[in-house]
Amino acid sequence: RNLYVFHKPHTYAYNYQKTDFKSTDDRVFYYLLVDSLMPIEILVSFSALVRWDDTGGTKQECSSISKGVLIVEHFSWKCVTPGELVLKMHTSATKATVLNLPVGRHILLFTVSSPIGHHIHLCSMVPCVFGEEDTVMPGLEKESYRFIEQATAILKAVGNVINNFSSKPELSKALKELELTHCPPDLRGTGMAEEHFKVFNSAFWYLIKYVLGKKAPYSCKFAFRSFTLDFDDTEVSEDDAVSSESCEKNSLSSWQNRTPTSEEAAAALKLQTIWRGTYVRKVLNSRKPGTKENANVKETLQKLWTAIELNFEQCAVTLLREMFKRNCKSIEKFPCYEDEWCKISFVDYAVTYADQPPNLWFVVFREIFLVPEDMLIVPKVYTTIPSCRLHVVDNDTLEEVPHVFFKVAPHVYPKNKKGYTFMAEARTGDLPVAAGRWRLRLIGSHSPLPFLSREAVNNVYSTKEIKEYYIPNDKHVMFRYSVKVTASHIATVQVQTSKSDVFIKLQVLDNEEEIVSVTGNGHAVIPAFNFLSNETLLSS
Repeated sequence: RNLYVFHKPHTYAYNYQKTDFKSTDDRVFYYLLVDSLMPIEILVSFSALVRWDDTGGTKQECSSISKGVLIVEHFSWKCVTPGELVLKMHTSATKATVLNLPVGRHILLFTVSSPIGHHIHLCSMVPCVFGEEDTVMPGLEKESYRFIEQATAILKAVGNVINNFSSKPELSKALKELELTHCPPDLRGTGMAEEHFKVFNSAFWYLIKYVLGKKAPYSCKFAFRSFTLDFDDTEVSEDDAVSSESCEKNSLSSWQNRTPTSEEAAAALKLQTIWRGTYVRKVLNSRKPGTKENANVKETLQKLWTAIELNFEQCAVTLLREMFKRNCKSIEKFPCYEDEWCKISFVDYAVTYADQPPNLWFVVFREIFLVPEDMLIVPKVYTTIPSCRLHVVDNDTLEEVPHVFFKVAPHVYPKNKKGYTFMAEARTGDLPVAAGRWRLRLIGSHSPLPFLSREAVNNVYSTKEIKEYYIPNDKHVMFRYSVKVTASHIATVQVQTSKSDVFIKLQVLDNEEEIVSVTGNGHAVIPAFNFLSNETLLSS
């Protein structure tokens, strides 16, 4: 007999198990992060611990016993709608199946419901991260494998152009390979292709400044134009204008505070045209091997490439990420663009609160965050307080960011002057709330994220409470108070009635003009309002 021995490839096995005595209504959530350049297969084994009939029922009767349920679906923290369902399993014992996923990065949400306990066993040849939210989220700040693969391919093509810059046949071939690498195939010959090349050139200039410093020398600007033949890049032109300011101050001081004559303007225009023609011919000449200009450009580009090779992968990622930031539609043609919905960056801010008595409303958190650029932000709250709600107010417009199911919805926050106030309110109900920790997590697509307007988070607030009886009147006004402000500050205004179904409108007036208002039933809150001092108003 022949004996055949088969070698089994190494399999990465990930186990996660949890046993809790909970009701069938309680659900447990786990997250799976998997990223691969090859198609993915994951063996999912699910075991449920359920209550069996103690009276010894028949097999048919046992089939009606409540079963454990495992639901697996695609997930993203940046989207409120449920993801695509990929797997659903019911069992009162153990079931297993193979989960097939395409190439790329995936986040899967595992929702488990079981009367007593459950056990999940995952086996895959692809390394993955499985666990609770805090275990999975840090891995999503890194770029996906497909993104890195695309980025390194583009930068290698750039290096190939640089290395062959003094060889005419090889240079033409290298430039064509670079175009094929960074420009999606179905864009060539379209109007979008022209925009795409501008995006690539701008990102490449950003990379040059990233590697050599923001004040890139003139030789780098000339080498950039020789490499790209881009004479219209506004960012490089702006850098040229900034570098020439000192020359203008010294040599053209006599032209200040005077308007040139028509002859002088025409002469200046003629000089500019002649200079541009000379400059363009010089740049085109630098593409010809054997010329002095070509040798100078080759030397400059080789110095740049030497600096890039010291941190090649980071430079590659920086180049492609800058292309993505330009929001050009052509970027969506890259296969790695599909992984962007899984790419996140996040930061946490935590405060503590003291013991709170029953039936009390209080402020847990209130801070102003500044937004450095327009960005999508998803705020998420972690707390054990039964009733807690987060509000976000645009301090420029005093408008509140909308809610979805009592949570602040994912929203694109435009850059503004006064920032955004994040305020969390809480109520204790009939039972007291023990001291604890409250955490806010800001989730975005990439850094930088919104940052505090001051150095540290504050969790101590001064409270002034007024309780009175409502006296019915023809104007239906419950109360009216005049507020004198000695120092400008932000405050939260809350109104609550003993009758929970009373419709309330709370207004803040300035010289009888409504500045902000909110409505509610038995409860109304103005999350944040900037009260200006009387001295500030008088001086303005």
